[in-house]
Amino acid sequence: MNQHFASLLLGLAGQANAALDGELPPGAAEAGTTDAKQLAKALIDTLGALEERTRGNLEADEAKLLEQILTALRFRFATGKPA
Repeated sequence: MNQHFASLLLGLAGQANAALDGELPPGAAEAGTTDAKQLAKALIDTLGALEERTRGNLEADEAKLLEQILTALRFRFATGKPA
């Protein structure tokens, strides 16, 4: 597994989880982002776009990691519960 790709996925997932907890990153308000749930949705959508655009080009473990991250985040977003 490419560690840089895994780090990117885990970083985005961590930001999405923090946003689902109601936390905004430093500087978010100044950038015009004040809705943590909307930020979480944008990050989840970004991960979904990565999945779509890289389909067929990832190693099996990379694809599985991305799928697992998206499943957990989408579940948490939809239910409001930790995965």
